Amino acid sequence: MSDLDSRLTAALEADAAPAHDPMFRVEVLMRLERARFRRRIVLTMAVAFVAAAIAAMNVESVRGWMTADIRNVFFIALGAMAGLFALSGVPIEALPGSRALVSAFARWFYL
Repeated sequence: MSDLDSRLTAALEADAAPAHDPMFRVEVLMRLERARFRRRIVLTMAVAFVAAAIAAMNVESVRGWMTADIRNVFFIALGAMAGLFALSGVPIEALPGSRALVSAFARWFYL
């Protein structure tokens, strides 16, 4: 039984990475980041496709709504900017001053 254990241990350790191999860690992190990037791209493309389909179906009603009052163009532009910002993948926490803004809202709402 110990001969089997020793052979199994030797076989498992044959493909193991060195204990402190920094390049192995970097390769693993790169592989994880590539997978995360692919997931983000697929999600972004799906959201963009759905948004384009919805916009294409409602183009006549939006055109009529915009010609009824020219101030509605501002709302369309604001919605387009928000959509592009959401699709860009920039986390809100990374924007400068966002933590101060969130803490101000927290103090205002919860005090």
